[in-house]
Amino acid sequence: MALFIYIVRRLDKYDPEPFWLLMFHFAWGGIIAVGAASVINAQALGFFVGEGITPSNVTPEKRLALLFVVACLGPIVEELLKASVFGISTRLREFNNLTDGIVYGSAVGFGFGTVENLVYFIQNAATDNWVQLVINRTFFSGMMHALSSATFAAFLGYGRFKYGDIPWRFAVYGFVPAALLHMAWNYFIMSNVTSVNIIGFSVVVLAFGGLCFTFARSMKYEHIYIREELVDEARLGNIPQEYIDLPFRDHTSGEEYLVALICSQIAFERITNRQLRSPHQIERSNKILDALRKKIKVLPPLQT
Repeated sequence: MALFIYIVRRLDKYDPEPFWLLMFHFAWGGIIAVGAASVINAQALGFFVGEGITPSNVTPEKRLALLFVVACLGPIVEELLKASVFGISTRLREFNNLTDGIVYGSAVGFGFGTVENLVYFIQNAATDNWVQLVINRTFFSGMMHALSSATFAAFLGYGRFKYGDIPWRFAVYGFVPAALLHMAWNYFIMSNVTSVNIIGFSVVVLAFGGLCFTFARSMKYEHIYIREELVDEARLGNIPQEYIDLPFRDHTSGEEYLVALICSQIAFERITNRQLRSPHQIERSNKILDALRKKIKVLPPLQT
């Protein structure tokens, strides 16, 4: 899961998210969300199904009730608990577009999947198919949690970028597909029919492909937005004209990479500045912009 988060963060090449904020989301998913979900799900199982009933020993008359809790109620509870962190992170200035939503959503989902998987691995350590369980839950169940949370947060990030303040309907837009993906996965893996299990795995693979496509499109538009902002910065005389395309090419030195990173930060700070509503936040953003522009000017000119 740590490797997955590292890959996601590296893919966000124009505006890498702060490591501490990724770890905050990871910890929220793995500690807060898993802890609360375990209590609520246990209570729901006891109320609707009965104590000690699992998919392996469920009786025919209790199977429908178990299916309701595991494949319907459980996903709703878990998605809401994972998404609760976005009540905090969407108020932060670092959360400002669709790409950010995918990155932070993945982090909270991977955190949830990590701890949930560890519990399953320990509980089933003596079973014959333990290795298969580890592989399936790592690459499919853990990935499903990341995909569902990333889907939810992607809608929030898009709403933030488009409107500044996130309209409440974007939370609904994000929650519905996230919960449906989770429900579908839980339903398919509860089946003892191999062909039905394959459908479940296919759902996760298709969702992964869809999110990768969305991420790639988001990065493409980030490229466009960054260039537009830097063109305006060059027009105002804040950066040299030849720096406009610097964030989008391979860098031959550490100095070139540093300048490219600062240029990207300037572009994103300009975008963030227009999203802010609080005078205090706008004033702080203006100071950050001034500091970044001064940093560019005091650095030695590059041979571009």
